Amino acid sequence: MKLRIISVLAIAAALTLAVPAGPIVRAETTNMVDPSKVSQKLLAQGTEKHKIQDRLAKVWTMGGALPGMPIDRNQPAISGPLQRGIIRLAPSTTAAFAYIQPYQEPNDWAHINYCGPGAAIELLSHWDRNYPARADIDQLGADMDLDPYGGVWVRQMVSPINQRLNQITGQQVNWYRYGEAQTLDDFRYMLKTDLVEHGIPLITSLQTGGLPGWGGVDVGHIVAIYGYTRTADGTEYVSYADTAAPMAGHSGSILHTWELNSFWQAVSQNSAQVW
Repeated sequence: MKLRIISVLAIAAALTLAVPAGPIVRAETTNMVDPSKVSQKLLAQGTEKHKIQDRLAKVWTMGGALPGMPIDRNQPAISGPLQRGIIRLAPSTTAAFAYIQPYQEPNDWAHINYCGPGAAIELLSHWDRNYPARADIDQLGADMDLDPYGGVWVRQMVSPINQRLNQITGQQVNWYRYGEAQTLDDFRYMLKTDLVEHGIPLITSLQTGGLPGWGGVDVGHIVAIYGYTRTADGTEYVSYADTAAPMAGHSGSILHTWELNSFWQAVSQNSAQVW
């Protein structure tokens, strides 16, 4: 699926949903997904990933917090949203975060369709906190066969991401796969596998209409997901990084948290993942 950001300035306040504040404790996650409702293709990919999880365990990352683990509130991906009140943690909240470094694409006309490489830089910063400062977004775009006027196909992001992941870690991790979530159960399975079980980020495409910072602008886009939370009443949220610059139409902060069902509505209109 090819994604394109249209160069329209969005003038709207970024809406966010908050999770109640307080310390984090362990909560049940085994029932997060009903495997019988997940596509066989995704389950097969999950089995493949399970077989190589020992490779993932051997490499250094910026860290993260699986359910029940303490959260490092000094991490840039956590501290900013906490200060803005869009991430709050109550004793009965399940939380999983993969720490990343905030990054924004160059704010010029040449890069308005670079959301794919931008999301990849965010994702890769989980393994190298300095990666955003040294990443060559133009080379990354070229390796993804990016069309400056149309963006990238999500499928073509997988190989360049795995190549750079292997280079950064010095291991043949090759963790990421191309997926197309057809249902919320499919998407939740991806979140559970990568974030909740392994504490690493993933990438999804979506439509921007109604999301924070986009106002009424509804265009194809790609973001990196780095957090999942579920409150005591069962309401689920995702935390994600939107790297689009103002020139591309995105206003407000890079880091957002949004209710999962609403987020899925945006994803379902343009669903493709690197997970």
